Amino acid sequence: MTQPSRPAFRPGPLLEGKRAVVTGGAHGIGAAIARAFAAHGARTLVVDVDTVGDSGELEFDAGAGGSIEVLGHDVRETSVPDAVTAFAPDVLVNNVGHFLRPARPFAETDPDFWAQIGAVNLDHVLRWTRAVLPGMADRGRGGSIVNVTTVEAHRAIPGHSVYAAYKAAVTQFGRSLAVEVGPAGVRVNAIAPDLIESVQVPYTEWLSDEEWAQWPAWAPLGGPGQPDDVAGAALFLASDLSRYTTGTTVHVDGGSFAAGGWFAKPEGGWTNRPRHA
Repeated sequence: MTQPSRPAFRPGPLLEGKRAVVTGGAHGIGAAIARAFAAHGARTLVVDVDTVGDSGELEFDAGAGGSIEVLGHDVRETSVPDAVTAFAPDVLVNNVGHFLRPARPFAETDPDFWAQIGAVNLDHVLRWTRAVLPGMADRGRGGSIVNVTTVEAHRAIPGHSVYAAYKAAVTQFGRSLAVEVGPAGVRVNAIAPDLIESVQVPYTEWLSDEEWAQWPAWAPLGGPGQPDDVAGAALFLASDLSRYTTGTTVHVDGGSFAAGGWFAKPEGGWTNRPRHA
């Protein structure tokens, strides 16, 4: 049987004519994703409790005709604003997530805290996906849902076991949903960042000069990564470049997950038993 011909990819804006919603898009990784989408021609709606003000984080090259609008809203609220469904997005990026507190043993946590972690990491993903999914299917042009998770959805993070559990749930939700909605042309994928400079993880403020020199040991590509690195993966997953990609996770981490606990030694070679000098 002869396969149908497919159009060759063309240079130029990757999201021209698309509409995208990015939750938690006022700062950091979310803002970088919103900028990338708008720069590639998408009309982009940022939803955030912070309405940005004059931060400048959402400035972008408007040459491709894209735009950014901001809607002040806390995604932990139980309702999704009508303005979001009326926006008729082709792309939804569920970016909001947080571990909320410093590490602590699981036995010292309580059900109220578990509920808070669930609200900021999983519950809104279900609500917002459910709100936009019917429209994506009914409009007949498909769509892309991108869930920003974390490397800790795939490996341990002592002291944050509940957070890791909810992030793993987001990953499995997306994987199963991808199979379910694939026939409607809707793709569902995840991005799992690690070692990315962000509002929650400000490496430039945290690390000493001595610690900064350890980047080659922490990740094969060194670091830290930048929000724009995550935005590149989101742009790929939102665009037709990934039209045959669904139910998977893109790890944007400098190779830390692939390394799986192996660390570069200063004298050369690798060890999975790091030791202090």
